[in-house]
Amino acid sequence: MKLIAIKPIYHNSNVVVEQETFETNEQHGRELVAKGYAVEVQVNLSLSGLVPGGEANNLPEPEPEPEPEPEPKTKKK
Repeated sequence: MKLIAIKPIYHNSNVVVEQETFETNEQHGRELVAKGYAVEVQVNLSLSGLVPGGEANNLPEPEPEPEPEPEPKTKKK
C-alpha cells in the first residue's frame, strides 16, 4: 500500500517526514490511515498507462445540467 505521511513516522528504521511517500503492507497502512498518520495515494489509472485508451472505467459521461427556464414576462397595468 502506498501512503503519504501526514505526521513524521518511524518506519523500516527510517523517519518518514510529512508529505513523503512510502510503502507498507495493507494492514499497517490501514492502521496508519485510521490513526491519522498517513493518507493513501490515489492512482489515476488513465495517466499511469495501465488502462488502454485512457479509459479508467466504463461509466457513461454525466449528463449536462438542464438550462434554467426563462422567467415569464409580466405585464404592467
